[in-house]
Amino acid sequence: MDPKFLTTTHGQIGCTACHAGNASAADPVGAHKGLVARPSDNPQQACGTCHPDIASTFAKSLHFTTRGLENGLQALVGSARWSLAKPAYRKACASCHATCGDCHVSKPPFSNNPLILGGLQQGHLFAKTPPMNLTCQGCHGGRVAAEYTGQYEGFPADVHFSEARMSCTDCHTGAQMHGQGATTAPNRFAVSGGPSCVSCHPEARAGASRLQAHNVHGGALSCQVCHGGISKSCVNCHAGAGATSFPVLKIGLNLRPERPYTYTLLRHVPTTRDMIDRLTGLADTLVNFDRVPTWKTATPHAIQRVTARSRSCAACHNSPNLFLRLKDLDPNDSQANGKVVTAPPMPIPTR
Repeated sequence: MDPKFLTTTHGQIGCTACHAGNASAADPVGAHKGLVARPSDNPQQACGTCHPDIASTFAKSLHFTTRGLENGLQALVGSARWSLAKPAYRKACASCHATCGDCHVSKPPFSNNPLILGGLQQGHLFAKTPPMNLTCQGCHGGRVAAEYTGQYEGFPADVHFSEARMSCTDCHTGAQMHGQGATTAPNRFAVSGGPSCVSCHPEARAGASRLQAHNVHGGALSCQVCHGGISKSCVNCHAGAGATSFPVLKIGLNLRPERPYTYTLLRHVPTTRDMIDRLTGLADTLVNFDRVPTWKTATPHAIQRVTARSRSCAACHNSPNLFLRLKDLDPNDSQANGKVVTAPPMPIPTR
């Protein structure tokens, strides 16, 4: 244990205040009887005494409950069969929720990076602002972190990282990640206090910009439609021969009521009809597969000031392949994908 920890507020309240155990025992075995290794698995009990407001909201947050994953899977399974599929969700999806300690004192126990796979960040010292490289990247390192920091060869880093060296918490504040208290957001798009591009770039607001494209498109386009850079997808590696030519991002219709846009960027997610049948022991567990699009709203963390879509009006409007069309859909995929297709005729300028 780092000696500095003993001089901190958390160090001075004593080990048993968080970890329980038996402080009066004379031997190590007795002292560790009843030890709670991960006290913030119960945030209100472990952290709520000193941080009541944050602990109560976090206990209902998406980070802690993984409610967004649960709602997404339940939409595919349907309410009638959810009780049969819920154990599979608990075993697989819900097993990687985050606790207070996973961000502020330890490294997440679930990671594809061996340098982040569990353990303390720095000798039990608590970090008020979680270090991005040891916490956020542990859980979101499969694509988002590598995309943001430019770890994929041939894929440039997000301009906010490469030029401004911004951390995750510069956009995703504690108020957003700690949750909304009594109101539980159904998914990450519905969380209040989420990132807003115009908060930092008010000059890009529709009607107030010196750029015609911002004013003409108004609120019809999400910012990522033009400024989302090239992105890597699961299928680039895992879909076999020809995977690198699979369309990663397409412009399509926005179906999310939480986002006030007509068009947004879509990413194809690798959902299959039988993806959890093995876990549930059932056939056709996802009975609503054809009711939910597998082309979903994308929020690429590879933002660039200039992209292939933003170079000129013609670069986007004269390139129908940038838009999700019926010809792009796999007939064996979800039939609901037709709902997000950009129906012709598309606005194509002649100049």
